[in-house]
Amino acid sequence: MTVADIETLAVTMARHAAAEITAVARRGYRVDEKSGAHDLVTEADLRAESVITGLLGRARPGDAVLAEESGYRAGHTGVTWIIDPLDGTANFVRSSPHYAVSVAALSGGDCLGAAIVRPADGQWMALRGGAPDGHVTDPPRPPGDTARVAVALPYGPEELDEAHGILRLVGRRYEVSRTGSAACDLLRVATGALDAHIAVALPWWDTAAGHALVRARGGTVLHRRSRRRTRIDISGRPGVVEELARLLAAHHGVDGGGP
Repeated sequence: MTVADIETLAVTMARHAAAEITAVARRGYRVDEKSGAHDLVTEADLRAESVITGLLGRARPGDAVLAEESGYRAGHTGVTWIIDPLDGTANFVRSSPHYAVSVAALSGGDCLGAAIVRPADGQWMALRGGAPDGHVTDPPRPPGDTARVAVALPYGPEELDEAHGILRLVGRRYEVSRTGSAACDLLRVATGALDAHIAVALPWWDTAAGHALVRARGGTVLHRRSRRRTRIDISGRPGVVEELARLLAAHHGVDGGGP
């Protein structure tokens, strides 16, 4: 299977999962809590992940998988798929459109394929030939406006306290946006509708595909650590990303400690 085949598989799996989410939404579903009332799972999450892993198991049974709901499965090909079957479950439950399927294939630090699909409105972006392709409707931000930065918050109480400090700091200088879905926000960064994204202690399945698409559009992704060793990922338009990294280093102790 070639890289082009892996790119196509990523899109196929994400689209099939998105269709399954839409089908579940139409017939109704139960909502359960995982770590708390803020961390939800529904039949849509589980069935979307089952669709993805089923397709992957038939196409590439030897690949490793890291998926939000089922965890890690080892492989032997050197390719690992990072899967978030429904990023923004709370939004899905509230009938907000800001939720997405996020799929990425990584090998040796390189992204071989990535796709983000928003079931609610059909917007999507994926790698084709290593370049971004897709259908998105959000227009790029006009040049010269105050940079708009999305900040994604974690679930853990210690990390959440740290993230709120970062949110307040960034909000003093930039326009801040939050949707509750890192995949949706990173899709908007890749299209230019947002200038940057800060992810505080988010798992890889929330950001892997989005970071790949941001890079493919000429953006920058920096991995940093706070004084508490919390991982902070800053991605987006190069100039804004570097400004944010300097701001966080000066006022929040964020350094270049890496992932």
